[in-house]
Amino acid sequence: MLHFMIAMILTLGLLVADSQRWQPLAAARESIYSFFEPVFLAIAWPGTVLDEISDSLRFGAQLRADNQRLKQQNLRLAAHVQKLSYLASDNARLRGLIDSASQLKSRVLVGEVIGIDPDPARHILIINQGSAGGLYQGQPVLDARGVLGRIVQLGRHTSRVMLITDRQNSVPVRINRNGMRAILSGIGDSREMRLQYVPEKSDVKPGDLLVTSGLGQDFPAGYPVGRVGQIRRLVGDQFLDIAALPVAALDRSRYVLILFEKPQAAQVLMEKIPMEESHVPTP
Repeated sequence: MLHFMIAMILTLGLLVADSQRWQPLAAARESIYSFFEPVFLAIAWPGTVLDEISDSLRFGAQLRADNQRLKQQNLRLAAHVQKLSYLASDNARLRGLIDSASQLKSRVLVGEVIGIDPDPARHILIINQGSAGGLYQGQPVLDARGVLGRIVQLGRHTSRVMLITDRQNSVPVRINRNGMRAILSGIGDSREMRLQYVPEKSDVKPGDLLVTSGLGQDFPAGYPVGRVGQIRRLVGDQFLDIAALPVAALDRSRYVLILFEKPQAAQVLMEKIPMEESHVPTP
């Protein structure tokens, strides 16, 4: 009991002395604080670690969410850029098509390619114009660069266009440089055609522009079809083997010009037939 009373008196005395900030006790106070400081840190460490882990988890989840959102936003922006690039290219193609149409004297109709023939042996496109728009079989079809093909089958609102590179297609042409006539035929290759029946001694050069001659029933004169490529002279053959490259973008054209101009030969034939029929005696 005595010892407890002594301890209480000493404790109260120290508390009173410490409250008065006595200089002799400052060093003892700092020593005691330094002695117990690791204990304080050890007691506070779990709470600090838990707070850091909580902040890390919270901000980590936020960063992951922000990263995911930015990725999605970047993907959307990339898609927009691609769309803008596509629209710019599409507008350029349309401007080229409109410029080409403005230079034509005859009536034209703009069509859009909406499909292709599934048969790889056939070079046929499907466009979104048909007999409802006044189209007819054999009608020439162009793109902004030159002759694309001719209409071979009509629907009410769609048509099938046989490209000039199809094996069943041939176009009467002439060399623009000298006026020499020939037949340009498809061979089933979208990148190449053949210039037929050109005599061995003919004046033909690589790069010569081939235009429609207007001698057939479908294509009027003066429209670009292809350019002369490789020329080979075959031993014992009286005709040259001439490759030609199409000028139209056969595999890339989305919009086409449907030409209502008829070749002069076809116009003469149409005018002649009714006259002949009018002279046929009735039975």
